[in-house]
Amino acid sequence: MSAPSTSRRQGVLLLGGIGVCAVAIVGAVRMLGGRERVLFVNGLDSSVTVTAGKAHFTLPANDYLTRPMPVGPLEVDIQGEGGTWAHETVFVTDEGGLFVYNVLGAAPLYTRTVLYSRNQAPGSVPEPAPQLLAGTSFQRVGRIDYVLAEPPKSLTSDESSGKTTSRIHLGMAPGGWTTSASWLFAMHRTLEGARLVEGLSKALPELPGMAEAAPTARSLLAREEGPLASLAISRVARDARPDDFETQRMWMHDMRRAGRGDELRAYYRAALEREPGSVVLAVLLARVEPGPEATARLEALVRAHPGELLPRRALAVRYARLQRWADALPLLEAMERDGDPDYPRFQDTHAETLVALGRREEAVRRLSERLLKVGATEELHPAFVELYAKVVGHSSQAGDKNATMRQLVEWAQKDRPQGLVSEWLAASLGEPVNAAKLGAAPQENYLAIATRVLVALAEEPEVAARACAQLDHLAVRHLSPEAGLLLAAEFERLGDPALAARMLDVFNSELNYGELQDVVSGKLPVESLDTLDWGERAALHLVLARKLDARGADSKAAYARVKKEALLPGPVTIALERWERPKPSGAVAGDTVP
Repeated sequence: MSAPSTSRRQGVLLLGGIGVCAVAIVGAVRMLGGRERVLFVNGLDSSVTVTAGKAHFTLPANDYLTRPMPVGPLEVDIQGEGGTWAHETVFVTDEGGLFVYNVLGAAPLYTRTVLYSRNQAPGSVPEPAPQLLAGTSFQRVGRIDYVLAEPPKSLTSDESSGKTTSRIHLGMAPGGWTTSASWLFAMHRTLEGARLVEGLSKALPELPGMAEAAPTARSLLAREEGPLASLAISRVARDARPDDFETQRMWMHDMRRAGRGDELRAYYRAALEREPGSVVLAVLLARVEPGPEATARLEALVRAHPGELLPRRALAVRYARLQRWADALPLLEAMERDGDPDYPRFQDTHAETLVALGRREEAVRRLSERLLKVGATEELHPAFVELYAKVVGHSSQAGDKNATMRQLVEWAQKDRPQGLVSEWLAASLGEPVNAAKLGAAPQENYLAIATRVLVALAEEPEVAARACAQLDHLAVRHLSPEAGLLLAAEFERLGDPALAARMLDVFNSELNYGELQDVVSGKLPVESLDTLDWGERAALHLVLARKLDARGADSKAAYARVKKEALLPGPVTIALERWERPKPSGAVAGDTVP
């Protein structure tokens, strides 16, 4: 008899099983005991407290640090002013390299490959395009040679091999979250950009610039993904922050653009019935009610709550839109006197009210005093300089009497192409523009784009149409709603509904396309549009006057109304002066219009 033995096949299977178990054990040990480098970056202007696993540390504003973190799931909690900003679980793999945790995805991080050619500096050899990392909180970036530090100008011969050597650089651009959002939108990564802005608005609703960024992000998303996507986001935000006025206003705007005004009124009526003492809900309802009802509700709110800022602001705007200037002025004066934190958003209404009451010199004096004070301590937005130029009536900086204009332009010019603010101001008022200076500005610069559109608008509507064909939401940030509505209405009158609808979209107009159609066709009176400012109403009235010209009807009264509504120089006054008035169909060259 042969002795008991294990066959060769059984031996192979046994060894294989032992090998698999060994690999599994090694992998488990590595998973449990391994650690990888995680770079924590805070691109915000406020410090945060980070809890990552068992680690707990403070990350100052606009700072970063690297910590070893265990391989596997990692729970991260970010605490900032007001509480929790983010809480999520990320997964650190054992692939090696560098991992990056970008607080709220705000820091404008990027990676780029730096190529060194023998005896040549970096940049002399074409390099691949940088890869944007902004907008995402956690990701693995792999091997990085230079972490948030400028790469050297050259490598030693020992460091290089062959003709070309590459190194990976992780960098951060200036500008913080606004740069990150702008990059994402410019690269048509719209959903990522909208998520970034939405996340920031939830954590930091008072962040400077957020009031403008949030609706812009939603408009871009609506254009890329459809209006339902934007409406869904604003509805979620509305439910999450029911007492936040700006969040409610954003949802309201989306509903209006979707043509769902009746649902909007029903929603706020029901909400106010449930909470009859809510000032916020009462003001929001007044924004969607018919004119007389809204005015009466706001007046009652101001009487019942004399110290509340929200009803005062809403009633001041309501009076101004009704051209009840004498009633609006005391409310605006009180906002300025009491230091209303939102007063800068209303100082254009204040200046327009003074001008309408025949007190232009006072408007110039008070506006200049305020802007000189603001500009001396903080960045001055070009829109404030434009307002000053419109109230003064020109953009000239020559002579002692225009010293204030020179100073304001100098402050607004900071970090912008040389002379561009001056040319933009001139174009905004219909003054001559230096073509050479405008041509020297980068084509993609938003201020330069706005200037070119205004120059085209001063020619003819057909010229403006060509300039507006490729406009997007970001490119119109230095153009007024008045310009957008004027162009949209005129394109609709000329029979180009696609371009008209596009103008409403990119300018994020309060008017939806159906309403624009009804206004231009004469079915809907301009006076019924309570959400429009005086400049926007003047724009619509101008297009209706031009429609009368095209029909051969008497348009004198219509033009007189436009001139009365156009309190300050701008797109409407430019079109009044520069655009050729339409001739009736069948007219011959040389005919006059009524």
